[in-house]
Amino acid sequence: MPAGNPLFYSDWRAMILAAGFGTRLKPLTEKRPKPLIKVAGVAMLSLALSRMRRLKPRTLVVNGHHLSAQLEGFLAQQKTGFRRLKYIFEPEILDTGGGILNAAGFLTGPFFITVNADIVSDIPLAPAVARHLKSGALVTMLLHDCTRYNQIEVDPRGKILRFAAGKAACGNRLLAYTGMQICSPLLLDIMAREAAASFSLIGFYRRLLKSGRLDIRAHIVDTQKSFYWRDLGTHADLAAFADDLRADPILAARLGVVAGG
Repeated sequence: MPAGNPLFYSDWRAMILAAGFGTRLKPLTEKRPKPLIKVAGVAMLSLALSRMRRLKPRTLVVNGHHLSAQLEGFLAQQKTGFRRLKYIFEPEILDTGGGILNAAGFLTGPFFITVNADIVSDIPLAPAVARHLKSGALVTMLLHDCTRYNQIEVDPRGKILRFAAGKAACGNRLLAYTGMQICSPLLLDIMAREAAASFSLIGFYRRLLKSGRLDIRAHIVDTQKSFYWRDLGTHADLAAFADDLRADPILAARLGVVAGG
């Protein structure tokens, strides 16, 4: 691979996981799918799409289920700036793991990235991709220290040991998943062995770690001082994000926020 940013020198793919029901955001999600809920005039899916336009994957996949017609119509108007933007409708919701496996035919290449639609961040992905390719791991998860969600135990070498609440062993750390990961396409072959079509990504990883059959690595980022990250899963989170934008006029530009998107 040529020297430089691996995101610009590779024929890679990406997926935005957008098929959730948004139960915690009711009643907003009764008439609008969660990724199209607006905060500060911006649909949360627009934030993820804006970032992907800058990163330029060969193919970007977005999945959907709840109020799918709205998602599909929105994406049909967002194709500018993408080499290929593919929407996948799930007649039966497949959860995070099943949704990725269902998109396997579009996730070829040296690696693919998945991003949850309900997170907003300016964490750079290129360093994580470079670490992933160098390590040869099947999965590299971007982790950070977030007390609200910390439950992933990581050893000093950056190897993920388990997904569980509680205390970490001496020398290890408990961290949280940012909702972003880099995966080898070989992961899809292992996922294909799952008996059920619908399964949780974290539950899948938890089972494989216990069996010793999967090498998952961590790329740890500092979201306290260096980078911005926020989950948009609840009404309080949406309000906090709007407050963040008002408090920091530079933040909107960093995140690619365009009012009315």
